[in-house]
Amino acid sequence: MKIMKIIEKNIVKIVSEVCNVDEDKIIRNKFATRHSNVVVARQVLVNLLWRNFNYTNYMIKDILGYKNHASVVHSRNMHDTDYQYDEIYRNLYNKAMDMLGLYVNDKDMDASINLSMKEKISEQEKQIGRYKDLWMNEKAEKERIHGLLINFKKKYMLR
Repeated sequence: MKIMKIIEKNIVKIVSEVCNVDEDKIIRNKFATRHSNVVVARQVLVNLLWRNFNYTNYMIKDILGYKNHASVVHSRNMHDTDYQYDEIYRNLYNKAMDMLGLYVNDKDMDASINLSMKEKISEQEKQIGRYKDLWMNEKAEKERIHGLLINFKKKYMLR
């Protein structure tokens, strides 16, 4: 595991204060825990380092002691949902930002907009599917009626 810089230690200390979790529990080791408050603290830390200090996934992985960078990516993805829907998480994240002297950036604001756009797009895709089914049913009905008209012409129309 990488030796942490002073700035990283200060950020971990602030996150541990905000989330009310011991600093040594945030950094994963062989006795790592998955209690919700610890997971939230790690998630806040990951997103602070990623969004505001431009750390890479691999740098964050080394700091937190994750096995691979996929855990960092998952944490970042969960931040978008949690920040939009979970008020407690949002308050913790904003409080950590305030204590670090940072402000909520455009990416955090865009996260809620992007999620609502995704929901609208999925709803419109469902609606398109319903219209497509309706169109196919009408097409089949048109062909059925057209066949009946042809039979009617053959049967009852004189030439």
